[in-house]
Amino acid sequence: MNFEIVVTGKLKTDFIKIGVERYLKWLSPYAGVNVRSLPLGRGKNIEEVKKEEAKRYIELLKGEKHVVVLHEKGKELSSVQFATRIKTWQNSSVKKVYFLIGGPYGFAEEILESGWELFSLSRLTFTHEMALLLLLEQLYRAETILKGKTYHY
Repeated sequence: MNFEIVVTGKLKTDFIKIGVERYLKWLSPYAGVNVRSLPLGRGKNIEEVKKEEAKRYIELLKGEKHVVVLHEKGKELSSVQFATRIKTWQNSSVKKVYFLIGGPYGFAEEILESGWELFSLSRLTFTHEMALLLLLEQLYRAETILKGKTYHY
Protein backbone atom coordinates (compact mmCIF):
# COMPACT_ATOMS: atom_id res chain seq x y z
CA MET A 1 0.00 0.00 0.00
CA ASN A 2 1.10 3.56 -0.67
CA PHE A 3 0.51 6.67 1.35
CA GLU A 4 0.72 10.18 -0.03
CA ILE A 5 0.92 12.86 2.65
CA VAL A 6 0.14 16.34 1.38
CA VAL A 7 1.24 19.14 3.69
CA THR A 8 0.51 22.83 3.32
CA GLY A 9 3.77 24.60 4.06
CA LYS A 10 7.42 23.58 4.04
CA LEU A 11 9.37 21.77 6.72
CA LYS A 12 11.75 24.20 8.40
CA THR A 13 12.63 22.73 11.78
CA ASP A 14 15.77 20.60 11.79
CA PHE A 15 14.74 18.05 14.43
CA ILE A 16 11.44 17.48 12.60
CA LYS A 17 13.28 16.95 9.30
CA ILE A 18 15.50 14.35 10.99
CA GLY A 19 12.48 12.59 12.49
CA VAL A 20 10.62 12.61 9.17
CA GLU A 21 13.62 11.09 7.39
CA ARG A 22 13.94 8.43 10.09
CA TYR A 23 10.29 7.36 9.93
CA LEU A 24 10.29 7.36 6.12
CA LYS A 25 13.29 5.01 6.26
CA TRP A 26 11.64 2.78 8.86
CA LEU A 27 8.39 2.68 6.87
CA SER A 28 10.07 1.76 3.58
CA PRO A 29 9.94 -2.05 4.09
CA TYR A 30 6.20 -1.87 4.81
CA ALA A 31 4.70 0.82 2.59
CA GLY A 32 5.50 3.43 -0.01
CA VAL A 33 5.24 6.87 1.55
CA ASN A 34 5.59 10.15 -0.27
CA VAL A 35 5.45 13.56 1.39
CA ARG A 36 4.46 16.46 -0.82
CA SER A 37 4.43 20.10 0.27
CA LEU A 38 2.03 22.62 -1.19
CA PRO A 39 2.73 26.34 -0.82
CA LEU A 40 0.86 28.39 1.73
CA GLY A 41 -2.11 30.23 0.29
CA ARG A 42 -2.23 33.97 -0.21
CA GLY A 43 -5.09 36.33 0.28
CA LYS A 44 -6.40 39.46 1.95
CA ASN A 45 -7.85 37.50 4.83
CA ILE A 46 -7.84 34.03 6.39
CA GLU A 47 -10.85 32.80 4.41
CA GLU A 48 -9.23 33.76 1.09
CA VAL A 49 -6.05 31.95 2.10
CA LYS A 50 -7.96 28.79 3.04
CA LYS A 51 -9.99 28.89 -0.18
CA GLU A 52 -6.85 29.16 -2.31
CA GLU A 53 -5.34 26.21 -0.47
CA ALA A 54 -8.60 24.25 -0.88
CA LYS A 55 -8.52 24.78 -4.65
CA ARG A 56 -5.05 23.22 -4.75
CA TYR A 57 -6.20 20.18 -2.77
CA ILE A 58 -9.31 19.70 -4.89
CA GLU A 59 -7.35 19.99 -8.13
CA LEU A 60 -4.69 17.58 -6.91
CA LEU A 61 -7.15 14.99 -5.63
CA LYS A 62 -9.78 15.09 -8.36
CA GLY A 63 -11.34 11.63 -8.58
CA GLU A 64 -9.43 10.19 -5.61
CA LYS A 65 -11.64 8.19 -3.26
CA HIS A 66 -9.35 7.45 -0.35
CA VAL A 67 -8.54 10.80 1.20
CA VAL A 68 -8.13 11.46 4.91
CA VAL A 69 -8.17 15.02 6.21
CA LEU A 70 -6.37 15.48 9.52
CA HIS A 71 -8.46 17.85 11.60
CA GLU A 72 -9.04 18.43 15.29
CA LYS A 73 -12.76 17.63 14.88
CA GLY A 74 -12.06 14.38 13.06
CA LYS A 75 -12.53 10.89 14.44
CA GLU A 76 -9.99 9.93 17.08
CA LEU A 77 -8.65 6.41 16.81
CA SER A 78 -6.38 4.36 19.02
CA SER A 79 -3.22 3.08 17.38
CA VAL A 80 -4.77 -0.39 17.11
CA GLN A 81 -7.93 1.06 15.53
CA PHE A 82 -5.78 3.01 13.07
CA ALA A 83 -3.92 -0.19 12.17
CA THR A 84 -7.26 -1.91 11.66
CA ARG A 85 -8.37 0.90 9.33
CA ILE A 86 -5.21 0.44 7.27
CA LYS A 87 -5.84 -3.32 7.16
CA THR A 88 -9.38 -2.62 5.91
CA TRP A 89 -7.96 -0.51 3.08
CA GLN A 90 -5.45 -3.24 2.26
CA ASN A 91 -8.16 -5.92 2.25
CA SER A 92 -10.22 -3.73 -0.09
CA SER A 93 -7.29 -3.55 -2.54
CA VAL A 94 -6.85 0.18 -1.99
CA LYS A 95 -3.58 1.12 -3.70
CA LYS A 96 -3.08 4.61 -2.28
CA VAL A 97 -4.43 6.66 0.60
CA TYR A 98 -3.92 10.41 0.76
CA PHE A 99 -3.52 12.23 4.08
CA LEU A 100 -3.98 16.01 4.12
CA ILE A 101 -2.31 18.25 6.69
CA GLY A 102 -3.49 21.83 6.59
CA GLY A 103 -1.60 25.07 6.96
CA PRO A 104 -1.66 27.49 9.89
CA TYR A 105 -5.31 28.44 9.34
CA GLY A 106 -6.60 24.90 8.84
CA PHE A 107 -8.95 23.86 6.07
CA ALA A 108 -11.70 25.69 4.21
CA GLU A 109 -15.22 24.41 4.83
CA GLU A 110 -15.38 22.92 1.33
CA ILE A 111 -12.58 20.52 2.31
CA LEU A 112 -14.19 19.63 5.63
CA GLU A 113 -17.55 19.04 3.90
CA SER A 114 -16.13 17.22 0.87
CA GLY A 115 -17.09 13.76 2.07
CA TRP A 116 -13.47 12.79 2.65
CA GLU A 117 -12.72 11.06 5.95
CA LEU A 118 -11.79 13.27 8.88
CA PHE A 119 -9.26 11.87 11.36
CA SER A 120 -7.75 13.55 14.38
CA LEU A 121 -4.32 12.87 15.80
CA SER A 122 -5.47 14.50 19.05
CA ARG A 123 -7.87 17.08 20.34
CA LEU A 124 -4.79 19.28 20.66
CA THR A 125 -3.67 21.49 17.78
CA PHE A 126 -0.23 20.88 16.26
CA THR A 127 1.89 22.71 13.73
CA HIS A 128 1.86 21.11 10.28
CA GLU A 129 5.42 19.94 10.93
CA MET A 130 4.53 18.20 14.19
CA ALA A 131 1.38 16.70 12.64
CA LEU A 132 3.49 15.20 9.85
CA LEU A 133 5.94 13.65 12.29
CA LEU A 134 3.12 12.26 14.45
CA LEU A 135 1.32 10.84 11.42
CA LEU A 136 4.48 9.11 10.18
CA GLU A 137 5.05 7.63 13.63
CA GLN A 138 1.48 6.33 13.72
CA LEU A 139 1.78 4.86 10.22
CA TYR A 140 4.95 3.08 11.31
CA ARG A 141 3.28 1.91 14.52
CA ALA A 142 0.26 0.66 12.57
CA GLU A 143 2.41 -1.27 10.12
CA THR A 144 4.37 -2.91 12.95
CA ILE A 145 1.10 -3.82 14.70
CA LEU A 146 -0.16 -5.46 11.50
CA LYS A 147 3.12 -7.36 11.06
CA GLY A 148 3.28 -8.47 14.70
CA LYS A 149 6.50 -6.58 15.43
CA THR A 150 7.43 -5.49 18.95
CA TYR A 151 7.36 -1.69 18.44
CA HIS A 152 3.85 -1.36 19.93
CA TYR A 153 3.20 -2.55 23.50
